[in-house]
Amino acid sequence: MIATHFVTGATGLVGSAIVLELLQRTSDDIVCLVRPGAEDVSARLRRVLQRAAEAYAAPAAMRPAIAERCHAVAGDVVDDCRLPAMSGRTFTQFWHSAASLHFENRYADEIAAVNCRGTARMLELAARLGVPQFNHLSTAYVAGRRQGEIAEMACPRDALYNNLYEKSKIDAESLVERDPRFVRRILRPSIVIGHSRTFEVVNPTGLYGFLRKLRAHKGMLGRTQASLIEGKSLQLFVDAGTELDLVPIDRVAANAVAIAQAPKPPPLGYFHLSNPSAPKAALAVEVMFETSGLARPTFVADAAGFDWLDEKFNARIEFYRPYLTGFRRFRRDHTARVVGPEPTAAYQIPRDALRSYCAWYVARLEQEWVDLPRTR
Repeated sequence: MIATHFVTGATGLVGSAIVLELLQRTSDDIVCLVRPGAEDVSARLRRVLQRAAEAYAAPAAMRPAIAERCHAVAGDVVDDCRLPAMSGRTFTQFWHSAASLHFENRYADEIAAVNCRGTARMLELAARLGVPQFNHLSTAYVAGRRQGEIAEMACPRDALYNNLYEKSKIDAESLVERDPRFVRRILRPSIVIGHSRTFEVVNPTGLYGFLRKLRAHKGMLGRTQASLIEGKSLQLFVDAGTELDLVPIDRVAANAVAIAQAPKPPPLGYFHLSNPSAPKAALAVEVMFETSGLARPTFVADAAGFDWLDEKFNARIEFYRPYLTGFRRFRRDHTARVVGPEPTAAYQIPRDALRSYCAWYVARLEQEWVDLPRTR
């Protein structure tokens, strides 16, 4: 019998990195649930994983391993999956990484369908496959509006959340917690960024969404008042001392797989996949403005001195405000106890490293802009 992992979200940011980590650390096969589309699911899976292997400078042996040990099956977490017969396999671990990353109220139905009902369906699928261990990829930001030191524990049932994405992840965790059929691990990444050595990432989200907002703002100024691009210091609601918990994707994947491989797991465990050396929010925002070619912003505590541009931009980034204000630190007691000593340099993100992470994505955005068809 072939030992096999089952993975959802394998073409996404975290899921693809976990698949590569599993290929490196185990000799197991990996079956991936891939949403059907115009491209054949097997071709899409191989393309994304090969791109991830290239982006993260994976060993050369990774390329044939992807082709030989990764297998795509068509399906969607929002549907009851009818999988083909897979005799000869023993499924040892289920990795549920698929999620909707939308947060706006207009996407409420999709968020609930994918993140909540999708999790319920994947728990049933794992039971049908006879998988003994269920690894649920959540987010550290199920902490919602809580401040201070955030322990690795169940969310309070009355937790206050900042947006529908956080709420859906709180609800999904509750589904996993209440299901005693598996050994369950709730894995909570913070804000995932590129690889600690190459600075690249596939399917960028989070920090990169903020950079995209900056690119759009710069484009708007270029079309209307180009003189303001380098001369206007935007005023932003940012607490200069707030830590912005950016964590490289390679540390997330390495920790997740190490935790899943630990002997004698408890029936239910919570683990923060976060950064013990998180940079300050002010530093990160300054570097994002710098690499976007915009003037250094001014950090303020209220809107008393805002002009129309300040108001417009602060409204544009309203979603990010809870992550740029207050104080929150994600404790890693459980994670550190399981994974042991780690390379500290991979977590440290000084100004030069932040600049490299941002510059890679800004260059990508600029290329997208060049590739856009021109209109008259």
